[in-house]
Amino acid sequence: LKPLGSMRDRLKLQSQIPQKYTKAMATSSYCLPRLFFCIFSLALSIDHECGEDHSCDDLSVSFVQSNHRAGLKMFDQSDNGLDGAQKTVEYFWPSTVGQVGSLTSSRHAGPHDLSASLAWNWTDPRGRYYGLPAGAMIDGETNIYLQTNDAVRKFSPQGQLMWEWSPERKGAEEMPDTGFLSQGAFYVSTTAGWIYAISMAAGDVLWKTKLPSTDPNNGWVTVHEGVVLTSSDARDEYKGQHREDKLADQFVTGLNASNGKVMWNFKPDAPVWNFMGSFAGDGTFTFQDYEGKAYRCRVDDGSLIWKNGGFENSWTDGTSLLGPNKVVYTVSNRNMQGGRDAPGDVSAYQLEDGKLLWRTEVPSPPNNLPAIGKLVGLSGLSLVQPIGQQCQQGAPTDVYALDAQSGKVQWIFNGPSQKGRFQAGDGIPQAMMQRVLAGVRPITLPNPWSAPTIDSNGVVFIGNEEGPFYALADKDGDGQLTKAEVSSFDTKACFSGSAAAAIAPGMLVTTSIDAMYVFAH
Repeated sequence: LKPLGSMRDRLKLQSQIPQKYTKAMATSSYCLPRLFFCIFSLALSIDHECGEDHSCDDLSVSFVQSNHRAGLKMFDQSDNGLDGAQKTVEYFWPSTVGQVGSLTSSRHAGPHDLSASLAWNWTDPRGRYYGLPAGAMIDGETNIYLQTNDAVRKFSPQGQLMWEWSPERKGAEEMPDTGFLSQGAFYVSTTAGWIYAISMAAGDVLWKTKLPSTDPNNGWVTVHEGVVLTSSDARDEYKGQHREDKLADQFVTGLNASNGKVMWNFKPDAPVWNFMGSFAGDGTFTFQDYEGKAYRCRVDDGSLIWKNGGFENSWTDGTSLLGPNKVVYTVSNRNMQGGRDAPGDVSAYQLEDGKLLWRTEVPSPPNNLPAIGKLVGLSGLSLVQPIGQQCQQGAPTDVYALDAQSGKVQWIFNGPSQKGRFQAGDGIPQAMMQRVLAGVRPITLPNPWSAPTIDSNGVVFIGNEEGPFYALADKDGDGQLTKAEVSSFDTKACFSGSAAAAIAPGMLVTTSIDAMYVFAH
């Protein structure tokens, strides 16, 4: 592929992309990973016009539409950014899936009537589809940190841009793995293997470290106990053999959060996909590989404590989660291809020794991270598991609520089926062209759902690949979600699988693949 430097070349590309990839889609009943990597390779050949160093400092971000309906609470906490005098600071939503120890669950309430509570929204000023939002985080002052595949932006609660930071990207380098707020720093990675610590106060680089690479999937960088967890060394390799269409990270890596020094590397039995490390708070963490095998390792040196489960020669787009009940939940499929009628499994393992507690079959691939928390109308903890085969026209998408202790089904929400060959907002020709010009992937092919969030009222917030953002609440506990128990807001675009709704007092933030929406109540 020849670099496309002139506007004539780019206009030609604009006319060619839709036909090429629509034709490719017509040959398959679901989105093959090969399609994604062909498109990703195309992006490798494209330069964009933001300067030789790929920075976009001359582009101002001012397109914030707001109506400031509800006053948002403010909290006075300082961000000291890794200096010696720093104090421990707690943030309302430090990662796109919440706080360590209560991931995917919030101590605060979100608005149930979504249609009446939108305060303001943001789209990229260069064009609606340039930014490709991956998710949002909220600090202790309810400032919002929006991560897109090419930049990080800090906004005030009312929508004022406070700073913008972009790495010096080369080729198709992106930031699909969402970052983490910790002790005054924002930690984030790029697909070229750069790990950054950015000052939350000013957006300056505090340190950066180069790893071999990280894969282009939608995972998470997490930080706790002075250690940054990420995955690294992206290769299309499985147990020493080439595996076509499965470019995935081979290692889990721990870095010193203060200076970026690599502390250790751990190689699981199979590569990881959409990696997220869940900290147990006792010097250990858990995760799964893409076959659904669960691992528990030590934070300080990465050494293995136990591993269990998984289905050999399978692949899932989902991610594991450690619950506050000291149970590790994993998701797995039973083959490499998936499909709308291909069942998968949700499994629960005891944190202490890895013992299998239960396993529940679901009728479609569990290609998403679950959430755990208390649901309205039910007692005890529930596990909320989105399911569905993304990128398959006509395939249904559902949300299952399971008893976290037994795996028994509590309720099922039947979401929309995929209408077109592409998910909402993904295959639009204008969107694909704008992403190419921004130097990010032309098409996203995301998970069927966003990551779910459970608020303090037991309401589930989740975005669907067809565009609706839902608030789900089985208030009477009868196992049926009636129209009155479901609220929705149509974003008209799909969601990254790593983007859960971020919640703080009086505020909820969600991101589709082309916009950020801030709800107030």
